[in-house]
Amino acid sequence: MRLKNSAKAILIHNGKLLVTTYKEGEEIYHLLPGGGQRIGETLDNTLKRECMEETGIEVKVNNLWFIRECFMEEEIHRVEFMYSCSLVSFTNLKLNDFNMDDNQTGVSWLKIEELLTHPLFPVGIRKRIIECYEGNFSSSIYLGEIH
Repeated sequence: MRLKNSAKAILIHNGKLLVTTYKEGEEIYHLLPGGGQRIGETLDNTLKRECMEETGIEVKVNNLWFIRECFMEEEIHRVEFMYSCSLVSFTNLKLNDFNMDDNQTGVSWLKIEELLTHPLFPVGIRKRIIECYEGNFSSSIYLGEIH
């Protein structure tokens, strides 16, 4: 089994959460922007790079909000570090200018008050993001294996 670190952005701006949008078959779903850490790269630099590549948005990495573990196909044990982020600047690029992931169709802003109704994965993070946005931040950042 291989260990892989990943950094994810929780960027809320004007009451909306930044997400990357994907389509597999007829299913449309959303993920937090971010991705895998490279050897010799800090997690905050990973997150800045991945956000720019996937969304064209420059972010400021703030506080670590959550840590999640998941076990994926191909014998991968992934540890995701989810950080609150702030918007620094937006590059006005066309979607085909981004270095998007496979099946990524674009970038979306989801209203926080509608987060529970959107296909945002992992599902277990939706309620926690809303709670943090409303100021009900729990001191427990380790989420374990949530889906």
